[in-house]
Amino acid sequence: MVRKRYFFQCYGFDPDDTSVHYRRFVREAARFAATWNLVVAVSPLGEPGGDNGHWSVTAQGPRWQVESRYVQLDWSDVVRADLGRPTWRRLWDGAVTFTDFVATGTARRYFLAHWPYALFFIFPLFNIVFLGAVSIAIGGLMATAMPSAQSRALASIAAGVLVFAGLTRWLGVRWRINQAIADWIFTREYLLGRRPDMAARIETFVDQLIGCARQADTDEIVIAGHSMGTTIVIDLLTRALDRDPALGRHGPRLCVLTTGATLPKLELHPAGGWLRDKVRRIAYEPSVVWAEYQARDDAISFYNFHPVHRCRLAAVPEPGGPLVRFAKFHNMLSEATMRRLRFSFMRLHYQFVMANERRADYDYFMLICGPVPFDRTIRQPNGPNDLFAPDGSLCECEARA
Repeated sequence: MVRKRYFFQCYGFDPDDTSVHYRRFVREAARFAATWNLVVAVSPLGEPGGDNGHWSVTAQGPRWQVESRYVQLDWSDVVRADLGRPTWRRLWDGAVTFTDFVATGTARRYFLAHWPYALFFIFPLFNIVFLGAVSIAIGGLMATAMPSAQSRALASIAAGVLVFAGLTRWLGVRWRINQAIADWIFTREYLLGRRPDMAARIETFVDQLIGCARQADTDEIVIAGHSMGTTIVIDLLTRALDRDPALGRHGPRLCVLTTGATLPKLELHPAGGWLRDKVRRIAYEPSVVWAEYQARDDAISFYNFHPVHRCRLAAVPEPGGPLVRFAKFHNMLSEATMRRLRFSFMRLHYQFVMANERRADYDYFMLICGPVPFDRTIRQPNGPNDLFAPDGSLCECEARA
């Protein structure tokens, strides 16, 4: 059984800092404890180390206890800096990015891979066009009182620009338009190797991971990535193996968890060869256990799509690689919650890193806090449902293991 675990979490293009994620973690840990009939205690937020925060969580059931160290691989300051770019710069860079992804055929590949994600890709573009049309209409109406055609034209342009600037500042935040465009700009820059700031940050993550593995004071290490964070995790782990090829052999077992994954977002671009190579390396590294969870209800990720072979799961040409499993949100949440969240796409996207209201075959917190090794948990047909009794104790066969 696992008695101590390190859990590294890398989120996607998210401006929320460690303190925000910590407060959510505390709230969700209480829900997890109620769902599985456990006692769970979360320590205060640790002193940030560089740009990374950490805390401990202790979970206890009948005759078992696990202490987990939760470390957030934080790059939210990079995201906030990108969001702080001037509006005109973001719109120009966004236009360049979308032109690139269309011209290279990447957008077409999104539609072939998973059409809901392709709609998510073009969502900010439609929003900008809509806001532009509204701004032009309002500007034209505001200029009708001007005395001459020339003055009406100038007033219409000026009013339209001001209205557009106001709408993008207001609705751009409310509808996450600015964040979506900045996300795509970052994706292209990172894909093309134009983000030295992010490369440097990933190297600090590598230092943390190697330091933890060499301490050998834990039973296993899980490196988890959510959304864009899945790409960061694959990148940092291959860099760590470049430094120490035996990293997962002379220390704790290395486990990789990818959820809400968007690896194909970069892999399907012609310039994504470097990431395709890294993905294949991690997939077939004997010292690494990799599980990817996908969900039909998550429109902001690639569902039923293999991250290594970049095809539908039914068409995978060879065995091996990551274990791909499906998370069924309707089994994890109550019917009332699912009805309420049906069109809250971002909230559903984050369900991968939140607690369940029901016991299900995927449970994020059980992979953090559970006493059963990661490898055995992910391979159970019904996940942790096969491992725990109603009172939170381990099933008899697991208790003897």
